[in-house]
Amino acid sequence: MQLIEAILIGAAGWRISALISYEKGPLDIFMRFRKALGVEHKSTGEPIAWPDGVITNMLSCVWCLGLYAAAAMWGLWQVSEAAVVVIAASSILIAAEKWNHG
Repeated sequence: MQLIEAILIGAAGWRISALISYEKGPLDIFMRFRKALGVEHKSTGEPIAWPDGVITNMLSCVWCLGLYAAAAMWGLWQVSEAAVVVIAASSILIAAEKWNHG
C-alpha cells in the first residue's frame, strides 16, 4: 500500500469515526442514531452520557471505532477510490478550518 493511500484511508476513517462518535452530522443523523442507542446529548448535540454496553462502549471511543472505520474505508477503497478521497477531503477541510479559526 502506498503512503498516499494510507493517509487517505486514515483521514477518511477518522472522519467516519468522528461522525459516529460525537458529531451531529448532516440533518443530525448521527446524533439521532446515538439517541436511538440511549445516548444523552447536550443541547449542542455533544454526547454526555453513554449507556453501558458493548456497542455503545465501542462507539463512544474514536480511537476504538477508528480501527473498524479504517478497515471499512480500506474495503471501500477496493470498490471506489473516489468515495474514500471525498471523505478524506472532508477531513482535510475540517483540519484547515480548525487551524484557520482555532
